[in-house]
Amino acid sequence: MQAAHLLEHELPAILAGFEARPGQVEMATAVERALSRDTPLFVEAGTGTGKTLAYLIPAALSGRRVVISTATKTLEEQIVSHDVPIVERLLAKVGLKTEFALMKGLSNYLCKRRYEELRLGAAHDVSAGDLAVLERWAARTRVGDFAGLAGVSADAQVVRLSRSSNETRIGAECRHYNECFVTGMRRRAEQAQVVVVNHHLFFADLALRTGRAEGFAGAIPAYDAVIFDEAHQLEDVASDFFGTRVSSLQVEALVRDCERSMHALSDETRRRVKSLWGALEATVTVSQFFFRALAGKAHPGGEQRLILNRDSLGKDIYETYLKLDAHLDVIEAAARELSKYPELTLMERRAGDIRKSLDQLVGDRPVPGVLWLDVRERSVSLVLHANDVGKLLSERLFARTPCVIATSATLSTSRGGQEHSFRFIRSRLGAPAEADELVVPSPFDYPSRAGLYVPRDLPEPSHESFAKLSVERTVELLSVTQGGAFVLCTSTKAMRAFGAELRKRVRWTVLVQGEGPKETVLEQFRADGNAVLCATMTFWEGVDVPGHALRLVILDKLPFAVPTDPVTVARVKQIEEEGGNAFIEYHVPTAAITLKQGFGRLIRTTLDCGIVAILDHRVLTKPYGRSLLRGLPAAKRLSSLDDVRAFWQPFMVLPTPP
Repeated sequence: MQAAHLLEHELPAILAGFEARPGQVEMATAVERALSRDTPLFVEAGTGTGKTLAYLIPAALSGRRVVISTATKTLEEQIVSHDVPIVERLLAKVGLKTEFALMKGLSNYLCKRRYEELRLGAAHDVSAGDLAVLERWAARTRVGDFAGLAGVSADAQVVRLSRSSNETRIGAECRHYNECFVTGMRRRAEQAQVVVVNHHLFFADLALRTGRAEGFAGAIPAYDAVIFDEAHQLEDVASDFFGTRVSSLQVEALVRDCERSMHALSDETRRRVKSLWGALEATVTVSQFFFRALAGKAHPGGEQRLILNRDSLGKDIYETYLKLDAHLDVIEAAARELSKYPELTLMERRAGDIRKSLDQLVGDRPVPGVLWLDVRERSVSLVLHANDVGKLLSERLFARTPCVIATSATLSTSRGGQEHSFRFIRSRLGAPAEADELVVPSPFDYPSRAGLYVPRDLPEPSHESFAKLSVERTVELLSVTQGGAFVLCTSTKAMRAFGAELRKRVRWTVLVQGEGPKETVLEQFRADGNAVLCATMTFWEGVDVPGHALRLVILDKLPFAVPTDPVTVARVKQIEEEGGNAFIEYHVPTAAITLKQGFGRLIRTTLDCGIVAILDHRVLTKPYGRSLLRGLPAAKRLSSLDDVRAFWQPFMVLPTPP
């Protein structure tokens, strides 16, 4: 049975007011064809296309094991809670049934073994109140997903000490294995035809299957096809999992878990490996010295990502690394001696993995790549960025998976006068030449319901007066729409400056990203109806505020990648070494995709209307600006504040009489 038939003739009968959209049907047909022919497919589906049903229905009808991978846990939960029930009702109407399953990363689930250890010897820094809440929830939960735990912070100590992870999971030898929540999650996935995951879990699984431990069983059941939603994020996520990272928290967690496992052993056994106790204590001390010395190379204060040169790390850091490696070697050897205890066998593997990674990063056999330091409030990480992710994905994903489908509202860029080109995203992901392509335009009426304002009278962002004048122009724009705005900035510094100045100068509630959890801030924005939210790149995509509450989106600058960011440096270096032009081949296309994401916050339904303001006039004055503008929806161009007022006049909402 064809997906197009179900969308056009069956779905309207089970969804009141549903109207089949030609673009949705076109996309569903293309996905169905790709699944049946094992052909790679790239689909840019404009906002409002209904792309989720356009790939879920063909996946369900295919009879094949299909993995659906999306950007975040929130989005996969949305697919399973909102879209999957619709597909199940549709299939039931025509006498069909498909099993769906949701999979998250291990850290989302309660580990019964670690929870038991926590209860028997609760750490001194665990809140008694949090532990009591955890105990009540653990007694009644059926799936063990921490998303259902209310009343305890997600980063609370009781959660950190009782969650599952690759580093703490023993497997079939664990006495809790049969009733384990992770085991249950995987069993449900094994029985399902369509499995919904997020990108991080997918690439963690792919790296496990195709990396150093190639052939090792993965986290996700074997599949015939994968459909990536929000596929514009794939390169960034894949980069994390095909590189190498060692953090101070990783070493601390190893020591802490090893100590907890040792306490469960008999006195006689602990005496047999007396050297292990000393090695654990020494490891903490040397690790702190090692990572502190690395962090000393960064500027004091704030989170930073700093590129390192292996040759200039210095003799002291190298000698400290050798001491850390020696202590980890003792832990590995002592744990090996106690191999009959599964918990200690796990510690042996973890210590060995850290040693191998450190050897790749700073040892005598370094792996090629860009080495950088990630300094955060609670941890310091040493990271090696994998070169040429496209080549890795070509070999490990496209060559091994019968069918790969990638979709997003923003996949194409403008190139050589061509409005929609997939050349950039295909090259970054290593897609084969035979991949099919499809662009499905948004069904929304952008020319009449959306305006695009770019002021010519503001200076370039590099000018010293830009910050002051951009705030003044923002105040003028807010007076037109009477609030209801996102002010999206390309830096945290700019975001805070906008927030501070707007709070002095406008009468509407001004919210600033970081002053509360993201969802809490968004809920405040939606509930207020006229608020102004200042945010950074986190809010440029994946944020959905339909309706009148969001009617103005202000972008302070063109969203070019930070040139000193280690990941950007690695990608630019690779392009230049191959004789390419990094600005044209990387910076402009990535800015185009991000700009489309920012624009996409405005119109979310057919009834929405509003204005997008780009305060950076380089989009009009620079040669690359034309390609950026060609990639945006066909909103009405506005060149002055008078144009903005005239455009908005028909959409003004009159105040309710007292």
